[in-house]
Amino acid sequence: MGRTVPTFRQLIEQAAQRWAKFRRALRREDQEHFDRLFLRVRSYTQAATYQCSDNPMEAILLSIALDQEKRLHAVEQQVWPKETNHATPGMDTRPVPQPAGNDPVADRTEPEAPPAD
Repeated sequence: MGRTVPTFRQLIEQAAQRWAKFRRALRREDQEHFDRLFLRVRSYTQAATYQCSDNPMEAILLSIALDQEKRLHAVEQQVWPKETNHATPGMDTRPVPQPAGNDPVADRTEPEAPPAD
């Protein structure tokens, strides 16, 4: 008897095969980065297997995002060591722009919540 459910590593390979045309359309230097993304996803195989999602692409994309976040945090730690006095390293400290009043979606007022019973 064989396995009825593919392993997560097999799902990663299947996803990479589905995206092969996309990869081929990328520039050569971007193809290397694309390949590295799928290689790094393998670091999160245990968590993705434990999640056991119906859509393995969700776990693949979340694994990529988590890996990118870890790498970004490591770079921020090198750029802004803990002994410096930055309140929030890596965060944009500029104030949030105020609405200009000309965007009907972004500038709409939120409806008030109905009264609770």
